[in-house]
Amino acid sequence: MLALVAGSFYYVSSAVGVLPLAVSVAQTTTTATTTPYCVYQTQFLVVEVNTLPVTTQAGASLKVVFKVAYADGTPAQLNPELADFLVLAPSYSHTYLRIPVTPTGTPGEYQTSVVLPSDIPTGTYKLYCIHCSLTDGKGNFAPNSDISSDETAITTDDSIFIVGPATVTTTSATAAPPPGFLSTSLLVGLAILVLIIILIAALLLRRPKKKE
Repeated sequence: MLALVAGSFYYVSSAVGVLPLAVSVAQTTTTATTTPYCVYQTQFLVVEVNTLPVTTQAGASLKVVFKVAYADGTPAQLNPELADFLVLAPSYSHTYLRIPVTPTGTPGEYQTSVVLPSDIPTGTYKLYCIHCSLTDGKGNFAPNSDISSDETAITTDDSIFIVGPATVTTTSATAAPPPGFLSTSLLVGLAILVLIIILIAALLLRRPKKKE
């Protein structure tokens, strides 16, 4: 459970009702949201955040892949497998709360998909994993602040994406021939064929006969 002690949140053991030993407290600071304190016994980090595709549109599904680990680099395992996300732009924000995530097969790595709102404006956005929304079920909560790819230690992840205008699909209809076109073409073709036959017959009739 969580208890408020001297203006800060601490993890309290439900079994003994006292503060466990070596509890560390990290104050979260971010411009995205007003954040409480995050607690942990062992420091717990979001080390990678990715979104796909890079360019998408309103109402589309956005894939999210992120990785969690302890401070010593050991991959963490979420329990429960839930996460909160924030999609943010200078004049827009949208939160996704308690989204189920699934392991990718890589230790510490999880994935999920969120659907962008149908009214999200076009522009460049950044996806954050919201502070304190992840836990390993051992009294450790993470991240200590809203984390996007800009805040991770690595440079190869990317949680920035672009919402472009909706794609309008148009189907080009094949123009129908004007009325009478087929019948006229057929008559012309037949006339040409008759002329060819007549010419061939005339040539055959004009061939000189062999002398006996």
